Amino acid sequence: MKYNINETLNFLLVLGLAFYTFIRGFFFFKEQESVLSDSDFYLALHQIMPIWCWGIIIMIFSIILAISVYFLPKQKTSNKYSWFLFVGGFGCAFLYFLMTSASIYNAINWLSTIQFSILSALCFSIGFIGGADIYDRR
Repeated sequence: MKYNINETLNFLLVLGLAFYTFIRGFFFFKEQESVLSDSDFYLALHQIMPIWCWGIIIMIFSIILAISVYFLPKQKTSNKYSWFLFVGGFGCAFLYFLMTSASIYNAINWLSTIQFSILSALCFSIGFIGGADIYDRR
């Protein structure tokens, strides 16, 4: 197999984002009591849905996103890569958008809100690219 720097960077960046998101979900799931005592932001999320549920949902979408990179080498002959990007990207984007909304008035500082909005936009872009590729193949 020929070494391709674009595929390698794609693999590393999407997998890195998926692991980063998975760890956040795992932390929400495992450390619910310490999470809830950290800040009002987590309490705001907990009022919508228990924080451990947030963790499980985040982990599921991040696993879907991580699985996508293993279909990257077969991208030209199969659309599995694009479907996993589409579902994982939009799922993570929606969850980060909800976290952005909850952090606007409840975060410790403005950095959390900015980070969540950037991650939401990044995941939305990934989902959009996956969806655009699916549409382009029809």
